[in-house]
Amino acid sequence: MDHSYHHHHHHHSGESEVKVNVTYKDGKISIALEDNTGKAPELALAHEKEMHFIMVSNDLEQYYHLHPEKEQGGLYTINQLIKDGTYKAFVDITPKEKAYQAAPNPVQVGTKATGEAFLKPDDDWTKEVDGKTVTLEDIKAETGKAIPLVFNMHGETPEPHLGALGHVVIIDEAAEQYIHVHPDSDDTTTFHAHFPKQGMYKIWAEFEFDNKVYTYSFTIEVSQ
Repeated sequence: MDHSYHHHHHHHSGESEVKVNVTYKDGKISIALEDNTGKAPELALAHEKEMHFIMVSNDLEQYYHLHPEKEQGGLYTINQLIKDGTYKAFVDITPKEKAYQAAPNPVQVGTKATGEAFLKPDDDWTKEVDGKTVTLEDIKAETGKAIPLVFNMHGETPEPHLGALGHVVIIDEAAEQYIHVHPDSDDTTTFHAHFPKQGMYKIWAEFEFDNKVYTYSFTIEVSQ
């Protein structure tokens, strides 16, 4: 049983000790990592991968969750065609022995600029993707508390995906805060999230059915 989700070190305060540089060229994303001594940091596995790479367009309409592989020390790459536009990339890693906080890395693809997001809260909490329906149960989202996110799968049981029954990523309207969300255990579709400040946030919940990952997005307003 994989209890790796208890061992994330996302809550280091202060400066990150690992620098990240994200570039995109001709369908290839490259992520260069360097720690505060100029070396390639060693990464711990989290949800079966050394790196989870989340890239969202400025307006939060495009969402990519990728798993770049190590090409050489300190360099991770993945081939992925990205539509033209302005993006923020978040590199979700757990460096061994180093403080790290995922921060937005701006990436411009082509020349087309993407405007900022203007999110409105959802009024429908049931979403269907290719015949599979998921409901996010009623939540009272406030700052400073562990807020439960309970997904009702309408009788379906998702397959384990990267060591858990689902993955949830939350990004604020300004695409500056990346909130990693943890499942309560590896056999539940209930998660907990901490929201750093009030405002609008977009949630992407990924569940796997029949060897295919389905992504559901929800927009919520977080109060003080």
